[in-house]
Amino acid sequence: MYITIIEDEKLLAENIAKRLKKQWFNTSIYNSYNNFIKSEFIKPDLFIIDLSLWDWNWFEVIKYIRDIKKIDTPIIITTAYNDLEKKLYWLNLGADDYLTKPYSIEELIARIKVIIRRSYKISSNSKIKYNNFIFDLDKQIITKNDKEIPLSNKELNLVHLLISNKWKIISKEDIIKKVWGEIDLLNVSDNNIMVVISNIRKKLWKEFNLKTIKNKWYILK
Repeated sequence: MYITIIEDEKLLAENIAKRLKKQWFNTSIYNSYNNFIKSEFIKPDLFIIDLSLWDWNWFEVIKYIRDIKKIDTPIIITTAYNDLEKKLYWLNLGADDYLTKPYSIEELIARIKVIIRRSYKISSNSKIKYNNFIFDLDKQIITKNDKEIPLSNKELNLVHLLISNKWKIISKEDIIKKVWGEIDLLNVSDNNIMVVISNIRKKLWKEFNLKTIKNKWYILK
């Protein structure tokens, strides 16, 4: 899963990203709305947005995501305001949840998992099935016939991306941004991707039916 954090408190944003990484989430951080809208970002699986940033009105950021970019990805907003009327308005405008600052990162992670289970129809025990494989999101392991198959972090991230998007075409750019968490595509070479894919194919054999399309896109059937 890939999460975009828009937060001008750099230390807070970095701490959130570190904690999310331990939970096997990839992240991208923007410390201002202007940097966010000027970037070539891909659609994340969830947004965490601070509504107290100095360079954009809170109304405009949700409007930008929902109305201009036409993105229906879940949004968790964070705010220093504790006004019930404002919170209800934000929820009606398009946010999916909110946290009042200061908040614990543990609570944020718990809310993220709830929204992801609800929005992406992940079962309550956080397991995704594919053929004879079971991907356990909580334990971050993949098993076959109750036996764990050892995969590296990047291999797990790529398997998660692919089985969560079965029968969808995934580009190399999507893989780089969601598996490596890189915004600059030049930081990851084609060889880096092929090594990870080759290792996955060796470990999961023919049952992991991953097809390459013109060496640019991938699809799991």
